[in-house]
Amino acid sequence: MMMRMNKIIPDLHANNCLTIHPDVAKYHNLSTAKKWFLRFGNQALEMKLKTSSVLTEDEIKLSASIIDLLSIPINCRFEIRRENNEILLGPFIGILVGANKSYLDESVQYLSNYLYDYEHIGGAVIAFSLEGIDPLRYTIEGYLYSPETEKWEPGIFPYPASVFKIIYLNREWRNHFQTVFGHRYFNSYVFNKWEMYKWLSQNSQLNSFLPKTVIYYAPQDIENLLNEHNEIFIKPVHGSMGERIYRVKKTQGSSLQLEFQQAGEPQKSNFSSVHELGVFLKKQFKGKTFILQQSLDLITYQEKKIDFRIVMVKNQSGDWEDMCMVAKYGREGSIVTNILAGGTAEVGEITLQKVFGFSEEEAFRFRKEISRISYEAARCIEECGVHCGNLGIDIAIDTAKKVWIIEINNVNPSPLFALDINDRQLFYQIKRSNMLYAKNLAGFPEKMT
Repeated sequence: MMMRMNKIIPDLHANNCLTIHPDVAKYHNLSTAKKWFLRFGNQALEMKLKTSSVLTEDEIKLSASIIDLLSIPINCRFEIRRENNEILLGPFIGILVGANKSYLDESVQYLSNYLYDYEHIGGAVIAFSLEGIDPLRYTIEGYLYSPETEKWEPGIFPYPASVFKIIYLNREWRNHFQTVFGHRYFNSYVFNKWEMYKWLSQNSQLNSFLPKTVIYYAPQDIENLLNEHNEIFIKPVHGSMGERIYRVKKTQGSSLQLEFQQAGEPQKSNFSSVHELGVFLKKQFKGKTFILQQSLDLITYQEKKIDFRIVMVKNQSGDWEDMCMVAKYGREGSIVTNILAGGTAEVGEITLQKVFGFSEEEAFRFRKEISRISYEAARCIEECGVHCGNLGIDIAIDTAKKVWIIEINNVNPSPLFALDINDRQLFYQIKRSNMLYAKNLAGFPEKMT
């Protein structure tokens, strides 16, 4: 018997009762002689189990009192699953979208593309903001996706079984979510560039793929790293989209040249010493932490620097999948490859063939090695205590064909890279996998057949 999406029929006569078809009870090894709890999200109620051949195998009859007490939306379709003495009704998934309600109101309509395959995801899916959480009553004000109208309907709901988090949380909120959901929420902690470097550099299988990186404390740190490498990058510990990234190189004597982007255009400034540069950086970063990183001799094409984004996503079985490799081309003369800064994108395997003259087989083998490194990096990050469901791993390749790990994004790596290479199906596959992993965490790990 395949896992079924069940329609809920309110039972207006029996109290505290769940009624299912006898074959469904047999398949799930559910005996009417035992004591059961029905669990929906974070709530459970003791109830009686009955069977009836009047029902079809994809119908569930549920006492109206239970529907009301557990706030079960009967316009959704649910699976059932046994777990010890509980019958799980779900999945019940939450998507944490933003900090405040106004942002949620503006963006909720765009979340429907996570549910284009509702038939296989199923259950109740709510979208909410931190502002909508009542941690004392364990309720959430937000929106419920209606599979009947394909629209988001406002309401107040109980806590879900799992949460897909796509925003940054402070420590107080992280503690709350860990207390309530434990391992059942993902993208739990947003790590920075320095934390990533420290974790991966302790891994014997990965440390050789990392450019040397140090925290900036004083101007002397710049000079020390420049004595080892002719050029270095200066980057904020927290940052994205290529912002506030500088490249430094020595010119004559103690003089330095700084390259950066400003208003999308490449800029250059000269400094007479590392101390003068230090004064400039202090103003730019305003007390925020930044790192110094070895510059790499990246591959280029038509004077455009290239790096790659590997999209790693967990599936319904909880296993990592390497979804794609996208080559990012910077603008001519730019020190960054960010697409929003004027760059372009291409299928990574095509770029490997174009730049290195690889055959299809050579490109395939090289790509497999990049995938191996990416899987190991994902595994290492999770071993360091961060529960991830999707990662954007930025990979660089130098002119000697050596692979480097530049950065890993885990806030909510954008699947828009798929659209940048004109692969709309991949875009939806990534979002579908996010929801199926959330379904796994909600207590429904089986793949649909």
